[in-house]
Amino acid sequence: GVIQGYLPLAQIKEVAHYRNVSINEYLAGVYVYSIYREYLHGAVSDKPVVLCVPVNLRPYFESITTRNFFAMISAALCPDKEDYTRDEVEQALREQINKEHLEKLFSYNVSNQKNLMLRAVPLVLKKFVMQWVYQVSARATTTTMTNLGVMKVDRAYEPYIKRFAAILSVSQGQNTKMTVCSYGEEMVVAFCTILRDVSVQKRFFRVLAEDGIEAAVESNL
Repeated sequence: GVIQGYLPLAQIKEVAHYRNVSINEYLAGVYVYSIYREYLHGAVSDKPVVLCVPVNLRPYFESITTRNFFAMISAALCPDKEDYTRDEVEQALREQINKEHLEKLFSYNVSNQKNLMLRAVPLVLKKFVMQWVYQVSARATTTTMTNLGVMKVDRAYEPYIKRFAAILSVSQGQNTKMTVCSYGEEMVVAFCTILRDVSVQKRFFRVLAEDGIEAAVESNL
């Protein structure tokens, strides 16, 4: 099932600026908060809500490479108390997506690559272990959010294109995923899910409405 919301980009920018967060941080915060409220109902849980999000590394490391330069970051909300507020959820996520955290991630990955014992392991065994690691990490991740950014086309094509939208397919352990992209003055937020329960999506758009964002929503469910 697919649920798509069409949002005025100007309103999104205004609300994000008012809350002193980036657009990505704002949307990620609302998404994780919606999961927290609808599935955990504000209760304490020993299982975190883990959001996997691709992070563009150029702003952090001043790279001018034309090749893909991003990392997949898992930001987790660990509900060790009751009734987290949206501000607390946003702050918890922001603390995990910063330059210092990214540098630690890189250092860990590079250290594994330089480990002589790991390099001596046969490739066949490495492939088996990597598949196992992927399956474990996939089950430990709640969902994924990716923002494709602002879509641009040659000016000659602009009158013929109303909007862009993208759908990210579900995967092992992740029954719902969210994709964001913008074109012109509109942002499209798309949820893909295999669940009948769409309370998270309803909560997401309800929070946007409470912030004064006028969303038009359509679905095939």
